Amino acid sequence: MSDNELLLAISELMDKKLEAGLKPVESKLDRMENRLDRMENRLDRMENRLDGMENRLDGMENRLDGMENRLDRMENDLQFVKNELQGVKLFQENVILPRLNTIESCYTDTYDRYRNYVDKMDAVFVDVDLLKKVVAEHSEKLEKLA
Repeated sequence: MSDNELLLAISELMDKKLEAGLKPVESKLDRMENRLDRMENRLDRMENRLDGMENRLDGMENRLDGMENRLDRMENDLQFVKNELQGVKLFQENVILPRLNTIESCYTDTYDRYRNYVDKMDAVFVDVDLLKKVVAEHSEKLEKLA
């Protein structure tokens, strides 16, 4: 065997041994690559889920902002109503109640006067009827004289 043949045979043996030694490493690397691919897929799914959750939270935040704005408007409206009611109350106390007291006083005074003379009213009606008759009689007598 010549040196070249011997070198070629040694080279082939070394290639076989190297290939045999690298096969388990290559197999492990393939398994690791598969595991990394699966992990990457799982991470992608988790990222998608987190994106969905983030979108939902953004929607909830927008809704809460809208509710906060509505509550602020309601608070302003309630403050306005409270101020208006205070104005109405002041108007009632300063304008309406004094006028009602005046009207009540007038009616009460009138009632007191009528109540004091209610006994005499019957006599006045009788006197007026009598006066009507007397005036009618006198009118007839005066017409006859004239």
